Amino acid sequence: MKTILFSFCLSSVLFLTGCGGSDGSNSSSSAASSSGPAGKLAVAHWVKGEPVDISKGVHVVEFWATWCPPCRTSIPHLTETQAKFKDRGVNIVGVTNEDLGTVEPFVKKMGKKMDYTVVIDDGRALSNKYMKKHGVNGIPHAFVIKDGEVVWHDHPMNDLDDAIEDALK
Repeated sequence: MKTILFSFCLSSVLFLTGCGGSDGSNSSSSAASSSGPAGKLAVAHWVKGEPVDISKGVHVVEFWATWCPPCRTSIPHLTETQAKFKDRGVNIVGVTNEDLGTVEPFVKKMGKKMDYTVVIDDGRALSNKYMKKHGVNGIPHAFVIKDGEVVWHDHPMNDLDDAIEDALK
């Protein structure tokens, strides 16, 4: 009984706070205004989906990992969000720094439940451009990009749809 209660409490804490970075923190702050150019996507491998040009239009770059319970919990929401905004040109790109041997089977198993672009970071180049630049150490974390600039960032289940709507205006 104690094990079940502990597991429930740990899962609840992780869901609410996210999976921390190497220092265990999860700094999550929304960007109300542009924080400069996002730059091109430095991708080691496109696991699912076609290459995306984030220099024009509205896109979401979301950082996640297969081992992160809150990341796995947000996957269905991201799939719904992709379906909702796809006709308006929005692309969601899920970025992980895990190896292909871990990510590819996970994505295949998820199938249509994970129906957006998935990539593997090229030597943490993307993590440095987004996560490190904005002082974010925890995942999942999403960045809304409009015409190549970050216009919002936060946990993907914290008003992401509203942030996309605002960026599309």
